[in-house]
Amino acid sequence: MIRLLNIQVLSDEYERKAEQNVVKLQEIVPPRGNLYNRYGDIYVSSRPMFNMYISKNKLHIPDTAVLRNLLGLTQAEIEEKIANAHSYKETEFARYIDPETYGALQEKMWSFRGITFTNTNKRYYRSPVGAHILGHIKEVSQKEIEQSDHAYKSGDLIGSSGIERSHDSTLRGKQGIKRIIKDVHQRIVGSYAGGKYDVDPIRGKDIMLGIDTDLQAFGEHIMQNKRGSIVAIEPSSGEILAFVSAPSYNPSMLTGRDLRNNYRELKRDTLKPLLNRPLSARYPPGSIFKLPVALAALNEDIITDHTIYHCGGGFGRNRGKPGCRFHVTPLALDNAIRYSCNAYFAATYWDFLHSPKFSDIYEAYDRWYKYMNELGVGVKTSVDIPYEPMVKLPSHELYDKIYGQNRWQASTIISLSIGQGEILMTPLQMANMVTIIANRGKYIPPHFVRATREKPDDLLNSGQPRDPWIKVPYDTTYTSIAGEHYESVIDAMELVVANGTARRAFIPEADVVGKTGTVQNPHGEDHAVFVGFAPKDNPRIAIAVVIENAGGGGSWAAPTASLMIEHYLRGGEIEAKKWELERILNANFID
Repeated sequence: MIRLLNIQVLSDEYERKAEQNVVKLQEIVPPRGNLYNRYGDIYVSSRPMFNMYISKNKLHIPDTAVLRNLLGLTQAEIEEKIANAHSYKETEFARYIDPETYGALQEKMWSFRGITFTNTNKRYYRSPVGAHILGHIKEVSQKEIEQSDHAYKSGDLIGSSGIERSHDSTLRGKQGIKRIIKDVHQRIVGSYAGGKYDVDPIRGKDIMLGIDTDLQAFGEHIMQNKRGSIVAIEPSSGEILAFVSAPSYNPSMLTGRDLRNNYRELKRDTLKPLLNRPLSARYPPGSIFKLPVALAALNEDIITDHTIYHCGGGFGRNRGKPGCRFHVTPLALDNAIRYSCNAYFAATYWDFLHSPKFSDIYEAYDRWYKYMNELGVGVKTSVDIPYEPMVKLPSHELYDKIYGQNRWQASTIISLSIGQGEILMTPLQMANMVTIIANRGKYIPPHFVRATREKPDDLLNSGQPRDPWIKVPYDTTYTSIAGEHYESVIDAMELVVANGTARRAFIPEADVVGKTGTVQNPHGEDHAVFVGFAPKDNPRIAIAVVIENAGGGGSWAAPTASLMIEHYLRGGEIEAKKWELERILNANFID
């Protein structure tokens, strides 16, 4: 990190000093850009810190009590660090020393030899939530330096995950260079040429996120003692309002000198708090998948709003599979969604794949597959944080591979009609799907970053106008499904909440619509799922909730979503459902 400069090429002045001193280049880590929430409040900032290095062959420590008292090290730890130090290269001795401690050390350094310091930054979290959104930073490795074609330099900080990773080039700024003069004992005796040749670091840009930190905190609070996810999106903008992964952890655990130890502890935790569930956990969607199945069939005129199918406790044309609960029958589309009738959607799917309007099942399946992709199923969302996994919606080529060419039909893959079988979706994809429905077929891909700016207020001169936020542009995507079909499905989703399987999601005067799902889990209790939005017209929030091992979606996922919706629509107040809040907080699906 610190390199010798050829002293003879710099100036005659240096030649005079070179008899006893040397000039070194000290790389200055720039302040990292701040992160703000959607209301313009600082969410994450940086604090200047210092790292301490020793040169073993020049080291002289007259009194180790200074290091013990100021750095909190034991005598044994000091001796071990010195014993393990490289003989001829500077070796890191202490990391993330705060400015106050650094100042106290500097007062004692006059009698020490072979000790140097470099600057660095430590992240400071104003709101200790959203660890899976933010990610964390670390010092760049040699491998990452080489992979970047040396765009990074030793000592640089790099995002390891989350926003810190995906927007590292925006946040990190540019290193500065300072030419300093050191004596033979590695003590700084001044700057070279009065700093004439120094290069100032360039601070990283600030980023404003679409996250509502109060809603995020509330979501993490009600998901305590549970495994699962909540993803809330503002439909009109695609901005992600909340992105809850449970269990979670305080993001400050992965910053500063305790990062490595805390990371190891979190990695060993059997509840897997490091797993970013909204982004990476994949589940069969269950009955929420009946919504895109209905939209595809409506748009292809396979069914209309008034098409009626009979349910006899299961799908009769396939010997009762999939099975269904007992309810009124026959049903049209609205009540089929209201009661989540498996037989109705098995029949719809069957009639789609064997419709005479298609030449064969391959053409029918490919058309159906296209609609699913338009509705965000089977494709990545392109969200602006890294490591979104591949999703699973089988192509006809895969079914040929599994069953053989022309050896499969609707009955072979009938489970897909109710969101079971080979399909897997992440909670983020579920939220994106219901956002498309909320917008009646158009959407902006879900994203975290709303805007960027060059300078924070504290770098501006008094009286200078604030540096403006520059909004990040995102494209709008449209589906080929007619708007009237969305209205039919949304009307049915209103019935689901008013007097169907999601009655617990009802909020007076909030106009919530939604759909429940109960996902079969071969390893234990079923998973509870709910997707919905509110209000029905001009929606302000769309949401997906998955709670692992909680059983029915109507019992746990729907009321959890309703609490999030009420909190957001009513500025943080929970008035209508205080009793439900108590019930959700007391629920424990981990022990």
